[in-house]
Amino acid sequence: MTHQLIDTDDGLSAVLKAHIGEHFVAVDTEFRRRDTFFPQPALLQLCWKETAYLIDPTKVSDLDGIVELLANPTTVKFIHSPSEDLEVFDCWLGVLPEPLFDTQRALAALGRGFGLGYRAMVETYTGEIISKEETTSDWLRRPLSTQQLSYAALDVTYLRKIGQQLYDTCADKGRLEWIFEDTRRLGVGGRGPAAKFRSAWKLTDTQQQILNALIDWRESEARRLDRPRSWLLPDKVMVALAKRRPTHLAQLGTVDGLHDSVIRKRGDQILDTIDRSSSLSATLPPAWAPPLTVDERSWAARLSEVVKQRAVELDVAPEVLCATKDVERFIQAFVSQQALPPELLGWRETAITHQLERKLSDLIARSSAP
Repeated sequence: MTHQLIDTDDGLSAVLKAHIGEHFVAVDTEFRRRDTFFPQPALLQLCWKETAYLIDPTKVSDLDGIVELLANPTTVKFIHSPSEDLEVFDCWLGVLPEPLFDTQRALAALGRGFGLGYRAMVETYTGEIISKEETTSDWLRRPLSTQQLSYAALDVTYLRKIGQQLYDTCADKGRLEWIFEDTRRLGVGGRGPAAKFRSAWKLTDTQQQILNALIDWRESEARRLDRPRSWLLPDKVMVALAKRRPTHLAQLGTVDGLHDSVIRKRGDQILDTIDRSSSLSATLPPAWAPPLTVDERSWAARLSEVVKQRAVELDVAPEVLCATKDVERFIQAFVSQQALPPELLGWRETAITHQLERKLSDLIARSSAP
């Protein structure tokens, strides 16, 4: 396995031209995200066959060829657990790779483990153990060390070979479209910044509206300033503000964890956000739905058994069909006659969703029978 460092526009252009028409490419990124909101790209790794090409984003300036590659519908991009890479591509290049074959999802769809990390995958398939020494190194430091370059190269050379094995097996088992459908649904940022406030359902309606407005305001400011969310307002301070609903600067000073410097710089904005949101009705995040009732928890346990049994029949990880949190979201949507979570549509409709609908309808009917 060999690698080449690409740090000129001419070099990048030559590499991309040399691989036009290739059906598969393994892709990975290295980045830093310590004191910024957006990830700072530090290295892009590509591997079409045997050689890993390590592209230096701090040196190359003509990025059109990379954008074209990532958007090329005839080139399948192998990425392992791509959520962070998608953020890098969205921020840096304004494009998301398509079609995207997530090797972590493929492993789960083939019944070979759920949430398997890259190193575990490599060890399983090759017996090789990849060192973790460079995982937390400073990837924006220049020049990159020999160890960093070797580490970065391994992230795509193994991925290229294993990726095609998984791709071919998924094709043989009729599960290729499962992977592509799921990855097309992937967005940047996961379930959104509101999802981490798991206890928000305990707040009153007005307090939830305030918290939701503060989350939106902090998100906008963090993006504008390119600073971590917590640098503006820590999560627990957001919740405290929603509960206390301060109306003037002096009251802000009594909120534990809210520093004077923040009050001086952004106190008026915070108060204005609280004031405006207090009198408005807002669509709250689905993640803030109250927990299941006693009956619903019993139904969830029964539905989880349906999922496990179906997973055995299909020889997949149960989480591929319907994770525990999605069982709960399914019950809440079904009972309230709202649209089902998008994760349970598409190929999952015939694989599991229709079975869950029939089972839940039966459970509800039994619980309401005299």
